[in-house]
This record gives sequence, structure tokens and C-alpha cells, in this order.
Amino acid sequence: MAVIADALRHNQVTVVKVTDGAAALRAAKKKTPDYALAHYRLADSSGVKVIQSLKRRYPLMLGAVFGPRIPLEERRSLIADGADDYIETDSDTAGVETTVRRLIARREIGILGRNEKILQVIEIVEEIAPTKVTVLITGESGTGKELIARAIHLRSDRGDGPFVAVNCAALPQGVLESELFGHEKGAFTGATARRKGRFEIADGGTLLLDEVGEMPLSTQVKLLRVLEEEKFMRVGGSQDVNVDVRVIAATNSDLRRLVEESRFRRDLYYRLNIVPVHLPALRERRDDIETIFLGIVEQTRVANKVEFGGITREALGALEAYYWPGNVRELKNLAANLLVLSGGKRIGIEDLPDHIVRPDEMHRDLPVKAGRPRDEIERDLLFGRLAEIEHRVNQLTELVLDVRSAVVEDPALPRKGRPVPGAARYEEIKPGDDIVLRPGSSMKEVERELIQRTLREVGGNRKKAARHLGIGERTLYRRMKEYGLS
Repeated sequence: MAVIADALRHNQVTVVKVTDGAAALRAAKKKTPDYALAHYRLADSSGVKVIQSLKRRYPLMLGAVFGPRIPLEERRSLIADGADDYIETDSDTAGVETTVRRLIARREIGILGRNEKILQVIEIVEEIAPTKVTVLITGESGTGKELIARAIHLRSDRGDGPFVAVNCAALPQGVLESELFGHEKGAFTGATARRKGRFEIADGGTLLLDEVGEMPLSTQVKLLRVLEEEKFMRVGGSQDVNVDVRVIAATNSDLRRLVEESRFRRDLYYRLNIVPVHLPALRERRDDIETIFLGIVEQTRVANKVEFGGITREALGALEAYYWPGNVRELKNLAANLLVLSGGKRIGIEDLPDHIVRPDEMHRDLPVKAGRPRDEIERDLLFGRLAEIEHRVNQLTELVLDVRSAVVEDPALPRKGRPVPGAARYEEIKPGDDIVLRPGSSMKEVERELIQRTLREVGGNRKKAARHLGIGERTLYRRMKEYGLS
């Protein structure tokens, strides 16, 4: 479509047009694509199948399907099958251009995956980047807060200016204040000359205050003044220094709780929290784990000129089931480690660390980053364990409700998770007897019965069973092995 091609060219993307999926594969062999946009229905295949084929060869490529407006559930199904986005061709020109820019932004930012929560973050970044509003980025350690801060900076009109980051938790109070605001000669012992602070260095650009929740109260007062008046005094100084700096704050702490405990100024909290951006933990976007893993492997493979022999489905399943207390940073380190040590051989579950394969047994012995405070380490391990328990409970609850609905409801009635017209229908399961949950039954017994009943109703078709149960095929396969149903 011409408007899509124009939007790509406007963003300095070279466009190569082909007529079918086979031609797309041939063109990709000549030059590795950064993006692939395929029509909803091609002459020789569906657009999403072409995207799937290209992504298997080029894991870092982003692919979108375009076509007429379709129901939301069908759109979600295409994204679940491998498309990174859907471009509505019957939308206005501005709508098409917005979707194309979002796709390009994802590559420039370096975010892998297509989970709805991370897509929402990208949309917020695109909306707020051109402004100067203060942004508060929250999320657990390792979720990519600095990555998002850099993206906001680069996609603003300050992109050519400096981007300066300072970790507020890494510096004691006196040093932090001098680091932020600078000092005059003779301000303290050792101050032999005037020194610029980070605010002056970031003038005309962006300043990231990482772990802002660890900032001492006395420093918070000076920070509030800079945000409100865009001026400050150096340590030991008597004259104001004016600056034009966009401030982005980041934290893995609960600032609201710190405010209630009088450890963080309420007025500063509201001044920083003008636009909140929350980054989901990796366990909240498990559907992205395979994409992130393969993308990191590809980056590492190219940078280190090593071979990648692939990874087994069982190993991928273990990665998706793990609760990742270190989030994307932990996955990135593991992916690089597995690739380099594999020697070009296929990575299997036997190559994974014990704490990932057997998290229930090993979670107390998880490796942690050296030098971190003990209470922080214990907190991360505890949060990770609680999140995993919550995920399993939620998964089982959804599974019970979904299967019960499939067994006792009219299959023709629409329900959450059921494909829309044009997709596969849930006509295999017929109304029958309810599944009886007896008091005292273990969770595993209940789950085994649900899986066994569903498999029987769909004639043993694992793909259909997984769809009914609302879980991935790999997850279903692992459960079947665990319960002796294979």
C-alpha cells in the first residue's frame, strides 16, 4: 500500500516491494531485512506465515501484517502467531503513519517482544518523547528502565544533546549533592577547583536520576527547586546557575510507601510523577521470553562470530516457566552464556542451570549480583518466589474456568479466548458432565483431571487442547509428561 511505503521512506527505511511470500524469502536472502510488512492475505500464503518464516531466519527482524480493520481478538491471534503489529489500511493516513512509527521505534529502542504491556510502554514513549514533561519510570531491577529513558531522550528534539545518568544509590549524601550540582573551589576539603555537576553537564539534554528513592531528604529539597525553577546553586556557591534539562527519574522502590514513611518528600513525588511509565517484570510477559532469548542469541552470535545450533522445545519451556527475579538482564546474561558454551551444539534442558530447571528446589541458592545489600537480595528472591506462586494460582484458576466453560456452555456462544469468525472454532468439545472437584484434592490432581478430560474431548489433539486450556503447547507438553499423560 502506497501510504505504508511512504511512511517507511519518510523514516529513512529503504522499501523493497514483492508480490508473494516466496519472493519475500528470496529478497531477504540478498539483504537481511530490518522489517517485513505482509498483506493479511497473500496469493500464496497468509501474511503472518510469511512473517513466521522470516523471523525463524532473522530473529531481530520486526514484522507487521496489514489489511482491513478486523476484530480485536483476531488481531491478537495474529500477534500471538508471530506478527509484531497490525496496520489497518482502511484507517486514515495519520493512523497508518503512527503504527509504522511505533514499529520503527521498537527497533530503535531495542525492545524485543510483542506483549501488550510492553507495546503500551512503547506507545507512551512515542507520545511523551517530543515534550519536556518529567517522567517517572518504575519497575523491578533488570526490566530496562535506563533503556526506556534513553529512548525518550533519543526520540525527542533533545536527541542530539547530552544524556547523563547518575545512580543516586551509589553515592553517599555529600558526594551525591556535589555530583548533581557541582561545587565551587574551596567548598570542602579537596575542592581545589570549581567543578560542574551533572545538571550543568546535561544542559540542553536529559538527566536520568536512577534509584531516585535512595536520594537523601536534604538533596531532595534542592532537586525540587531545580524542577520548579530550572536553577540551583553549586555546593559552596552564592549565585544561581540556570539550566535547561529534562529530568527522568527511575526507581524499583515503592515511592508511595516511602512518602508515607516520611522517607521521600510528597511534593517531590508529585513533581516527578507527572507521567508514570511502569515496566512489567519478565514473568508478566512470558510470551516474549522465546523472542527475547533468540534475539539476544542472534546479537551475541554476530558480535562474537560463534555458531548457534538451536534450542530444544523442552529447554524453551523451562525458560518460560522460570520466574526470572533478575528479569531481562538475567535472561540476557544466561542467553550469552549458553550460546558461548554450547560450541555450536543444540541447547537442551540438560544445559540449563539447576535453579531454572528445578526452581522449587533451588530458589534459595539463586546466584545474585555481588556487592548488593543482603536485604535487597532477599527481597528480590522473595518477590520472585511470591510472583511465581501467584502466576501458578492464576494460571490454574483461568484453566479451571476456561475448561468448565468449554464443557458446560454452548460452543457457539462467544467467550474470552475464543477465535472470531475466520479463525478456528471451538466445536470439538461438547456439553457433558461437570468435572467434580472433591474437597482435599491436590492442585496437581485437579490440573491432571482437567488436562486429561480436555485431551479426551478433542481426540488427543494437543494443539486444540492447549487452545481450550488457554496455555501454550509447550506448557501442555510439560504438564502431560509430568502427569504421565503422554
